[in-house]
Amino acid sequence: MDPLKTPPFPKYIQFETNTVCNAHCRMCPRDKMQRAGRATWATIDKIIQEAVPQAEVCYPFLMQEPLLETRLVPILSKIRACNPECKTVIFTNMNTLTPTQTQMIIDGDLLDELYISFYGPTEKLYAKWQPPLNWKQTISNIQSFHCYRQQKQKELPRIHAMYLGIPELWRKRKHLLQLIGKYLDTFELVPYDTFHGDIPNYGGDQTEYFGHPPAPRTPCQRLWNVLIIHFNGDVVPCCIDYQGEHVLGNIYEHTLHEIWEGIQFQKFLNLHLKGEWNTIPMCQSCVVHEYQFSQEWINYWLTKSLFCTVT
Repeated sequence: MDPLKTPPFPKYIQFETNTVCNAHCRMCPRDKMQRAGRATWATIDKIIQEAVPQAEVCYPFLMQEPLLETRLVPILSKIRACNPECKTVIFTNMNTLTPTQTQMIIDGDLLDELYISFYGPTEKLYAKWQPPLNWKQTISNIQSFHCYRQQKQKELPRIHAMYLGIPELWRKRKHLLQLIGKYLDTFELVPYDTFHGDIPNYGGDQTEYFGHPPAPRTPCQRLWNVLIIHFNGDVVPCCIDYQGEHVLGNIYEHTLHEIWEGIQFQKFLNLHLKGEWNTIPMCQSCVVHEYQFSQEWINYWLTKSLFCTVT
């Protein structure tokens, strides 16, 4: 069986538990989002039971701030119980972290990776890029989380800061490291994404940051390895489909395995395999391929004659 035409069930699972966020980040399209709601526990349970047993990594959040999810600890606990080997990961702005959340997450060994979206090398830039979050409170929360983990002599969750490849932020990255560097395990520069053209390209050419020019267009690697589920049970092909415009199926009509192997998903794969991504509205203006695919993936497709001239 050809894994490109019939890929195995994905190892990366991302599902949305609600659509609540406390920020209005300039580089996020969430304020344009027309969807809104909260997953029922039955929906969350069904997703975990069907997807997590085979998963390597699970992200229980999507268009939301995960620390505002009042059921976060039970959700992480259920993932752990379902598959202890599955890594749990959240991305958060860290602004609303509470001591209770810190204690339950660390004491319960519920989280493997904590990624902090913090674009605040100065208070002024933080107010510009992540309004209306409190800069001093976020720094304090990062510090307290690290200190509690240290106090408990735990290695997990690993603490990462994510920093966008945006010119004015890049120039101030050393300021950020001076502020919070000692509380981090890693400091990671991440590519800027325009959400298929829905937000301005504040990142521009990111060659300076990543050491290589934008990669040529190839089939989207995400389609082959990630399963995305919205709060209402809709499965979409990509996390960038934040509006839910390309629904492949719903978990109350089909199992996740049936949707993954279904006709709608196959249509997406086939269009990308033939280099016809421009026929998909969501993919036409997407720039994810420029910096976010693995080098192995890019090299594989560049050896195929069909894609040698595709840009």
